[in-house]
Amino acid sequence: MMRKVIVLMAGLTCLWGAAQGLAVGQKVPAVEITDRGALVPATRVADGRMVLTSQELGTRTWSPREMLGRVWTLYHLAARVGVDDINKPYIDALIAARLPEFTPDGAYKTVTVLNLGDALWGTAGMGRSRLEKSQRDFPHAIHVDDEKGLARVAWGLRTKGSAVALVDRDGTVLFLKEGKLTPEEIGKVLALIKERLAHP
Repeated sequence: MMRKVIVLMAGLTCLWGAAQGLAVGQKVPAVEITDRGALVPATRVADGRMVLTSQELGTRTWSPREMLGRVWTLYHLAARVGVDDINKPYIDALIAARLPEFTPDGAYKTVTVLNLGDALWGTAGMGRSRLEKSQRDFPHAIHVDDEKGLARVAWGLRTKGSAVALVDRDGTVLFLKEGKLTPEEIGKVLALIKERLAHP
């Protein structure tokens, strides 16, 4: 009887752990975004970086599994006015750092997941347009149109906000914060990115 209780408690513990979503030291929980998903620009590589060959954008299913083997930033935000300003200083710092992300096989990538399931009525189109503009401006980055907000649920994130996570090559979360990063945190994450890239 006692053994059955222990086994049951162990099972409940595993379920509880799985329900915690994103957590430092843990793998990114699986999710597959099939409704729209990742935007797919038409590109070619010129002078060591991806450039657009067309303004047209396709879509494809996206899952964090495809990021295995890369160091990457997960930038999750609600499709609400002003939310993209919360961690703009971090995104600006990534751009200024000129990390090895400009080719399709770059060792680093930034993945922006826009939660359109969190958009106010009638504003999803505006959020989608801004995401598409960002994809065209930065064709080397990955932009994900999460129409139903599946990632937010799978990762246990709050609504109406912004979250930043740094993920290692094996899918382990190295850093996570919901809300605005401080200048000190931005410096810490950039240093961590460079450290992980220097030690494959």
